Amino acid sequence: MTKTFSGIRERVDRLMDKKRLIRGVMRLLCAFIDYVLLMFPVQFVMLYVMEIELRSVDFLFRLLFAVYGVLMVEYNNGATLGKMLGRLKVRDKTGVKPKVLYVGLRELVKCMYLIPIAGWAAGLVSVVMLFVKGTTLHDMAGGTKVIFRWEEEDLEEAEKAKEAAREQP
Repeated sequence: MTKTFSGIRERVDRLMDKKRLIRGVMRLLCAFIDYVLLMFPVQFVMLYVMEIELRSVDFLFRLLFAVYGVLMVEYNNGATLGKMLGRLKVRDKTGVKPKVLYVGLRELVKCMYLIPIAGWAAGLVSVVMLFVKGTTLHDMAGGTKVIFRWEEEDLEEAEKAKEAAREQP
């Protein structure tokens, strides 16, 4: 029994390094911040100020959540408010700012996680993928990745050093 458990433990340790764990936890915290910052005020206004029906509020919130994500990533250097606090940003697979169409697709897939049962299951799969593979379903759909801001700064410094080395005889 302990051999089986230790074998499983070794496989889990190989799959999940500390960097991936930190990145995963940060991404989940940032997503939670975005969700709470947007959900409570918007749903309160829709339900009690505008007196919109509950079903409509749920649909409108999902739509607004997707629009918020697209606009923030497009016009705020690749980061929503939560990602800004976590010093994360969205980039495409090559490391440049992603096209708005792909960000829109990414955000629509993310909204799928808010659908009861099937969406929650997809969200759970996405969280497991985040910790095992380092990517999520919505990142795969949009062809994006989430990086720490300092990683981008390190890449820029490395590029500058390469250019400087090329210029010197």
